[in-house]
Amino acid sequence: MNTHTLNITDTAYEGYGVGRISGKTVFVPFTVQGDNVTIDIVEEKKKYSFGRLLKINSYSDHRGEKYCRHIGECGSCLFGHIKHNSQIIIKKQIVKNAFRKREDFKIDSFLSKEPLNYRFRVNMKVKNGKIGFLKPKSHDIVSVEECPVMKPSLMNKINALKDHTDKIKDGKIYVIENEENKALLKSDCNLSDSTREQLLKIFDGISSPAGIEGTKCIPVKTAFGIFYTGFNGFSQSNRFLTGDFQETVADMIPEGSSLLELYAGSGFLTLAAAGKAKHIDAYEISGESVSLAKNAKIPNACFQKEDVDKNILRISVPFDTILANPGRKGMGKNVTEFIKRNKPESFIYVSCNPMTMSRDIHRIGEHYYMDKFYLLDMFPGTYHIECIAKLTKKQKVN
Repeated sequence: MNTHTLNITDTAYEGYGVGRISGKTVFVPFTVQGDNVTIDIVEEKKKYSFGRLLKINSYSDHRGEKYCRHIGECGSCLFGHIKHNSQIIIKKQIVKNAFRKREDFKIDSFLSKEPLNYRFRVNMKVKNGKIGFLKPKSHDIVSVEECPVMKPSLMNKINALKDHTDKIKDGKIYVIENEENKALLKSDCNLSDSTREQLLKIFDGISSPAGIEGTKCIPVKTAFGIFYTGFNGFSQSNRFLTGDFQETVADMIPEGSSLLELYAGSGFLTLAAAGKAKHIDAYEISGESVSLAKNAKIPNACFQKEDVDKNILRISVPFDTILANPGRKGMGKNVTEFIKRNKPESFIYVSCNPMTMSRDIHRIGEHYYMDKFYLLDMFPGTYHIECIAKLTKKQKVN
């Protein structure tokens, strides 16, 4: 075994502790800056390596009590061994590092709430009748019967599902449950007729290779009204912060603005923006999400299906403000070029990936100054962090 002892000196965005062996960077899961550890190397790259934790020789002050017995093997809560307050400190530093080249960057606020029982939607793996999460850097499943970050009734439904899941080679499930405990299940597992019949006693709707049975969507109440979520449409995960999320974005929308919303999903942020904007033209690539957004019946919003990364130049509606909430890969180059060309007065960018967010803002940065920047701890126990920035167009000096 190729073992090494090293100090962990930093924590990387993807949740790994960072150390060095002979000057080469090594990423080690379930470690944190301040640890001294013994590891072995499990994967070698040209410029860096991945290690596996064998022993903690001395403990960092950032380490806390584990809230789940699966921490240390399950790849979902890669920050689960770190005190919640320390998670916040580390996440702030990760975001500051991402924006270190901007002189006008500062974090105005970091909002965090209860770090457990917050998740009301989840993707999980199924293998040989087991349901769980993958181990880090592995295709092996950690079977879970409890998950303290999940809404308890959601975990109960998943445990009930285990009694009915056919033993198959592999597969995936997606489950979402609202505050009234109505839930949807999507699975690529081949479920028998009798299994689907039993599952419809647990879930309000099921999507499987056999088709859709039961309801196709469920309502989710928010501080600004109801939006609808289905089997494929994206939804936020933290039930304790949905209202704060919406309020933060709504406060950034200029009163009476003509708003262009990109990557609009099923209208979660549109609901909040509608009270401030005069009119909203919202674009989303998912046809299901567009249909769900229309169910919300927002009177001053018009939703259209469009792949804005490819076809944003087709958009010719008038606007003075843009709200964008892309996925983890960030905005396509066509979108940043569109923003540079049109130079809206305000640009509000919502992102779950500070690295791609920083890249995109750099592409348009010469035209804007950073007006506000907020962090929401939407994913406690993980390295993920929600960033919300408002950029305001620089005024020409005569």
